Amino acid sequence: MRSPSPLVDRILCHAEREPTGCAVASRTVLWTYAELSERVLDHASTLGRTGVDRSSVLGIACADDIEHLLLCLAAAHLGATTLTVPTFEPAQQRRRLMEKAGVQRVVGGPDVWEDVHVPGERDASPVPGAPAGPKFLFATSGTTGEPKVVCHLDAGLVDQAPRHVGAKERFACLATMEHNFAKRHRLYCASQGATNVFLDAALPTLVEACKDLELTTLHLTAFQAQELLAAPGVGDLRSLRLKLGGSHVPSALREELRACVTSSLQCGYGTTETGAISFTEASDHGPGESVGTALPGIEIKVADAEGAKATPGERGEVQIRCKGMFLGYVGDPERTAQRLHGEWFHTGDIGHLDADGRLHLGGRSDDMFVFNTINIYPQELEAQIRQHPSVLDAAVVPHASPVHGDVPVALVVAGGGASLDMRALKAFVRERTGVRCPRRFTVVDQIPRNESGKILRAKALALLEPPTAR
Repeated sequence: MRSPSPLVDRILCHAEREPTGCAVASRTVLWTYAELSERVLDHASTLGRTGVDRSSVLGIACADDIEHLLLCLAAAHLGATTLTVPTFEPAQQRRRLMEKAGVQRVVGGPDVWEDVHVPGERDASPVPGAPAGPKFLFATSGTTGEPKVVCHLDAGLVDQAPRHVGAKERFACLATMEHNFAKRHRLYCASQGATNVFLDAALPTLVEACKDLELTTLHLTAFQAQELLAAPGVGDLRSLRLKLGGSHVPSALREELRACVTSSLQCGYGTTETGAISFTEASDHGPGESVGTALPGIEIKVADAEGAKATPGERGEVQIRCKGMFLGYVGDPERTAQRLHGEWFHTGDIGHLDADGRLHLGGRSDDMFVFNTINIYPQELEAQIRQHPSVLDAAVVPHASPVHGDVPVALVVAGGGASLDMRALKAFVRERTGVRCPRRFTVVDQIPRNESGKILRAKALALLEPPTAR
């Protein structure tokens, strides 16, 4: 039996060729690929009887990870377009997201339905002119808070999958499927015929769950990795492959993870629009805090201000070409035109390639601000501030000045209850950054971040205390 969904078709093929292969594993569920395919088809039959077909745009609001996976795959088998509607978000935000994506119905399980009124006429395709076939919509706010809805062909996720997961891996991530990062990886895993392992993410039992379920690969954000270091018995995971992505991974954290958890550590870079782009090799302890070299099938170009290819070491915008690229932003043709230029995706990320082809990131082009004619890239300053032994986290934001333009100021989180000597901290940072050094440092309890660990700069700026008189 063939499925109109390339993703589901691969699952059916796995079930036919290796029916006893383990597809889903948790403390309470253990399914082979034969069992997974049977459940997907049963769910598709149920959804089909309620009217879901290839013209449907379906919202999935389901906090149960395994049920969520089944609903995604069942809808794809019917040719429908789906969007995850996070149950943890406020009702107003969920409604706003559904309207932007053109969701017609919401399902939280095979028998739980809610019709959604979508104002105005909508094109039948989420992105006008997109090829036919089931599609997945991924909502992302980045660091601005303004939601973007990224549209991928089902077949595009199949193209991306080998860059993320190997066929024999027993794979897990700690975020739930209501987060795009985890959802995409769960779909990649099913496409590859690997084992989707669903862990109890509670720190006291995490290590035991990893061991009991024979986990081989754990994918985390940098901040989840920081929490992992506090898990009881974490030293028992030496055979685990640890992959970090989503936000900047400082050198100190990399070294601590290698020493305390596993030497098989990889740090990488990807976007919702393209999937994984690059990863370090576990053996590569190369200079700086690179995110590795391009994965197979990925072309990376760093372009200067004129759009020409930058030389090694020269900073510019990171641009990507690969199979499985997104189709565009739903309801936002202007943003789509800004980011998609022919076969190239203009990421808006600033970075450079070194002589060995490693990619080094330096923040977002839209985060850059000008101080006294000097271009300030916050991520570069934040990396230097975090090198201070008493600093756990940092964010650099612009504070408007009528004389100097945007003045760099820093929010810092002290590590381990340490009290910060602000004069000493400023001297430490100035020695490393020169005139770019932040003019003011303010201690805060926490840096606001999104679910991927990226700094929410507008919220960080709001934490600033009014400047004191000098």
